[in-house]
Amino acid sequence: MAFFDKALELGKKVGETTASVAKSAAMAAKEKSEQAIEIGKLKKDIMVENGKITKLYDDIGRHAFDIYCSSQDYSVLEPLFLQISGSLSKIEECKAKIEEVKLASNIEDDDIPVDEEYMPADPDAILEDEVKDPAQDYVSSNEE
Repeated sequence: MAFFDKALELGKKVGETTASVAKSAAMAAKEKSEQAIEIGKLKKDIMVENGKITKLYDDIGRHAFDIYCSSQDYSVLEPLFLQISGSLSKIEECKAKIEEVKLASNIEDDDIPVDEEYMPADPDAILEDEVKDPAQDYVSSNEE
């Protein structure tokens, strides 16, 4: 009977150890997954900011040409330049955060899932809502 008691006790210890190891592994996987998702969201933010910058560059070119044709002051474009600077700063902040998370968790780019939930369905629709265009008001009011 003592043999069976010892075998039962050993079985319990092995079971407890296995459960503990499995729980630790699951927690580590969950943490790495959360960090990978955070990096994915930051990369999405960079894509959105790059889209804003592209639209702003288009707007600046259009407005600069309109101003050139009507011999007006170019200072109206300054708010657009400031928005571009702000977007570039945000991109640099996101890149720095990505590197921090990667270093803290040893995550590689291949480990980062692309989560469609966080990707804009129509980036241009988002950009038009988010990018303010003070030069457009100026140009429109001077055309009248």
